[in-house]
Amino acid sequence: MSLPKHVELSQAVKACKNKAMTIDDAAAHLKVPENVVPMLVRENDDLVIEGNVILAKRESNGPVIFTLLFFMGISAVAGLIGGL
Repeated sequence: MSLPKHVELSQAVKACKNKAMTIDDAAAHLKVPENVVPMLVRENDDLVIEGNVILAKRESNGPVIFTLLFFMGISAVAGLIGGL
């Protein structure tokens, strides 16, 4: 059983060094015509086209950093209260 083409495209782009691939390279990798690649990108929320390049969207680390700082703050306040 093979993967859908838009999933295969997402994995191929994310596997590249800079998480970017030209439309020509993507069409050659998937063995589809070049005019099909933009339709596959539209089906995938993780990819975006800028010019002739397909880019993987960067994931944000904001919620993770906020949670870490929150728990560090709680432990600092608990340490101050415990030392009194």
